[in-house]
Amino acid sequence: MIVVGTVTGRFASSVEAMAAADSDAVRELLRDAFTRLIEHVDDLTDGLTEEVSSYRPTPQANSIAWLIWHSARCQDLQLCDIAGIEQVWTRDGWKDRFGLDLPGNDIGYGHSPQDVAKVHAPADLLAGYYLAVHKVTLAYIAGVTAEDLGRIVDTRWDPPVTASARLVSIIDDCAQHLGQAAYLRGIIP
Repeated sequence: MIVVGTVTGRFASSVEAMAAADSDAVRELLRDAFTRLIEHVDDLTDGLTEEVSSYRPTPQANSIAWLIWHSARCQDLQLCDIAGIEQVWTRDGWKDRFGLDLPGNDIGYGHSPQDVAKVHAPADLLAGYYLAVHKVTLAYIAGVTAEDLGRIVDTRWDPPVTASARLVSIIDDCAQHLGQAAYLRGIIP
């Protein structure tokens, strides 16, 4: 059973067991999974115009720009929380570069169709922010230990969420949203 924000059952336990047995293998697995996400972003933003990135097939749908921005924001917020560092969004000035008419630390959860429409940006800005988040992610993963992965990072869930479960959730969420963006990119003439 999978619950938003946590991973339960065999998978979470096996990630933590694997980390205890072979931290190098876990770091490589995480590096590979997160690198696949940035590769999807590179593919999505290659030749992407602002017109295409802002396209929404219905007024309730998300745009490619929103999906990439939201994926980067979620990864940034959650990874930096686990690592105990300031978000790339604020630390490196991405919030100001985007200049969105949204609250400063907004990541897109609960956005109305009107909020979604406020997220628009050129492809190089979307890709640049995602790449900056990716670099911080890789730096964290390079030093992560089995103890780090087993640490409880969120007690609002039952069972409480470990760092390893949160990392898996980030990968899952971003993969889904980037897949949605790829679908949109494919249906736009």
